[in-house]
Amino acid sequence: MKKFILASTIAMMCLSANAFAEDDGYGNDIPAAREEGTVDDGYGNKLPANEPEYKTYGEARSSSGNVSSPVLNLGLHIGFGFGSLLSYPSHPLYTEYKGKKDEWDNYSIDFGGIIKYRVNSLLTIVPEVNLGFGISSREIDRGYDWKWSEYKVNESRMFMNVNVPIAFRLTPIQYLYLEAGARLNFNVGTSHSNDYTDKDGNPYMVYDPESGTEKQYSQKLSEWKVNTFIPSVIAGVGGSFKMKGRDFDFGIRFSWDLVGLEKDNEVEFIDENNQFVKDENGEKLVVKEETKWMSFQFIMNFYLF
Repeated sequence: MKKFILASTIAMMCLSANAFAEDDGYGNDIPAAREEGTVDDGYGNKLPANEPEYKTYGEARSSSGNVSSPVLNLGLHIGFGFGSLLSYPSHPLYTEYKGKKDEWDNYSIDFGGIIKYRVNSLLTIVPEVNLGFGISSREIDRGYDWKWSEYKVNESRMFMNVNVPIAFRLTPIQYLYLEAGARLNFNVGTSHSNDYTDKDGNPYMVYDPESGTEKQYSQKLSEWKVNTFIPSVIAGVGGSFKMKGRDFDFGIRFSWDLVGLEKDNEVEFIDENNQFVKDENGEKLVVKEETKWMSFQFIMNFYLF
């Protein structure tokens, strides 16, 4: 009798151990569940047959997609949008001579390279190096011509720069990021001209004897002098996605210049008698040009790896 009880006890212990080993704690039989791919590791992840039942917390986060991309990504950046002129002079003589603020249409374009360095799942540092263009245009005249019937004359100003934004991104939830930082702008060239178009904005073409082809008719104006170095602050919001195995960012970004764009920032006026215009105190009238550039851009980043 004692031998029977001992044998029965040992058998029950073996059966109990086997039963415990066969159950993953969620009512799944492990061998069968592994074949079906339904074993749970305790973090909501289903394990394939060749992986252990349980993972570390870091492995579980990685497999669930929270920390799945490489720490370092290199890619291409493009931004395009609209600009605005801040601190634009409002003196009537200035606006008569150079136009009112709302007469100018402003556009901005940037393209270059980007590095995304992820410090952790919340913080990412994102520097860029871009070639940028800021373009301002306003209509200053209309006329009639035997070929075009009606044409327009637009004063156009453009600056070209190399800009280096450095953004700090926070990712409070998956796919969404908030960013803020600084941008260093190094202006390397400008243009200033009157460009002729038809009434619909199509270029007014004339024959160029030097090249033997037609090109848009324009008149070069006095050089537009801008400051070489201008710092800015930036802020934006966007989302990060993966498509066909590649990482993409789509978002919007604001940038504000901290320094005025104009290099020669004092404007004087000459009257019809070729004399300097005086202010109410009898002093020579001088208007400060401290116009700053602000841009609102739609941005896209495509990461090569």
